[in-house]
Amino acid sequence: MSLNLQHDTNLLLTSGPHQGVTGLTLAPHIDLAAQQENWDVTGSAEVRGHRYWGGSGLNGNDQVYNFASLYRTQRSTWQLGGGYAKESVTASSTFSPDVGLVSTQTQRTTRSTNPSWTWQMTERTQLELSYQSSLVSYQKSVFNTGLVDYDSRDGAATLLYQWSPQDQLTAQFDRSYFKVPQTGLSQLGQPAFAIDVGGSLTLQPNPQEQSNTSTTDSFVLGWSHSFSQTLSANLAVGTRNTDSRTVVQTCTASTPPTFILVNGQIFGIATCIQTANATYSQTSSGYLYNAGLSKQFELTQVTLSIGRQVSPSGIGTQVLTDSATLGVNRKLSARLNASLAVAGYRVRAIGSNAPPLTDRNYVQASANLTWQWTRQFTIQGGYRYIGLKFPGSTDKAYDNAVYVNLAYAWNGFSISR
Repeated sequence: MSLNLQHDTNLLLTSGPHQGVTGLTLAPHIDLAAQQENWDVTGSAEVRGHRYWGGSGLNGNDQVYNFASLYRTQRSTWQLGGGYAKESVTASSTFSPDVGLVSTQTQRTTRSTNPSWTWQMTERTQLELSYQSSLVSYQKSVFNTGLVDYDSRDGAATLLYQWSPQDQLTAQFDRSYFKVPQTGLSQLGQPAFAIDVGGSLTLQPNPQEQSNTSTTDSFVLGWSHSFSQTLSANLAVGTRNTDSRTVVQTCTASTPPTFILVNGQIFGIATCIQTANATYSQTSSGYLYNAGLSKQFELTQVTLSIGRQVSPSGIGTQVLTDSATLGVNRKLSARLNASLAVAGYRVRAIGSNAPPLTDRNYVQASANLTWQWTRQFTIQGGYRYIGLKFPGSTDKAYDNAVYVNLAYAWNGFSISR
């Protein structure tokens, strides 16, 4: 169980007017496991309650459940995993393709499944077949958050060869499929216009909905090498090809609006009764890469990595993310650790019909101290900076956060048969 107290100067990473908020998060967590000689089953559950002071509409509750299983035979290993997560887009302390896309607290629900099979072909050669499926949905609101539900699937075949005790070679073919389903404007109530309390009229453009599908094929060759027990490196390079198709459905006629009052504004909600479709197709290609270096000194560990990968995103398309990270962890005493992390991300939408202001440059830096107070209690305190910039726009956003976290771990227990 953990209790986290944190103050953010710009929690929602908005470039508009904002104020600092203080949040308290209580997160009980449980791990369960069972194993025999040839199989393992593990599961975990965590519930997080967020309460904030200084801002409205930020309180929320998160739920995260994960499951993993493994079955071994003489030459094969079968694995099946999955998870369910309902959490705030802004609550995550790690980067995701949705960071910086919303200016309101939004819940994201993810359902995932990931089976795999590994076959030991020879003493040095191994084949792995894996599949991952994710269904992602976002909290619905009368205000458009700019995020859309999507279905993401990924299948990969990886061949590993242990060239020497220090060197491993890999070859991977991967196919990913991304789809934004089209609900149909005829089934949706769309805000036709808004009249604020002062009486001014704000006309909205004709409601639109996009149905996007894209398929990305990639082939990557990799090499990893252990120079010594304390120094290792890895390098992978490859190519990708993405075929995308977008269907834009525009409302051309709607019913007379029904008026509702929301947060001081009168909204006219109209139902679309006539639509027109336009289809766009595009093919793009490029390079993928990943490189890393890890060095373990007597008291300090340093890790460095750079990479480019294709990821799904709530903007309605796949995105290409370039990343560079540096991490330093030092043991100051038997109970005290210090860490420093710096990361930069460059996110670009794949496809010409992405919404505006979806390309982003993102920088994060953090420093913290961790004290193992007792065997059960751990105290951590730190600082985190986030900078967000939208290329082609003057919009910028920054967040400075300080936090202290108290964690308590009960002694585990086991039952033997």
